[in-house]
Amino acid sequence: MAHLLQMPKSRRKQEEEELTAYTARWLQLADAALSATEKAQKSLELARQEQERICRDIKRRLDDYAKAGGRRVKKIG
Repeated sequence: MAHLLQMPKSRRKQEEEELTAYTARWLQLADAALSATEKAQKSLELARQEQERICRDIKRRLDDYAKAGGRRVKKIG
C-alpha cells in the first residue's frame, strides 16, 4: 500500500519537472525574441541616423552648388 502512495508523488514530481523545463524553454524563446527585437530596433535607429547624415550631405552639396552659381565645386584636400 505504501508503494501505491509513492506513485502519485513521483508522478507529481515528474510533472513539476516537465512544467519547469517547459517554462524555461518559453522564457528562453521570449528572451531570444526580445533580443531580436532590440537588435532590429538598434539597426533601424542606425539606418535612420545614416539616412539623416546622407540627407545633410546632399543638402550641403546642393547649397554649395547653388552658391557656386551652378558650377561644380571642387573639393580641396
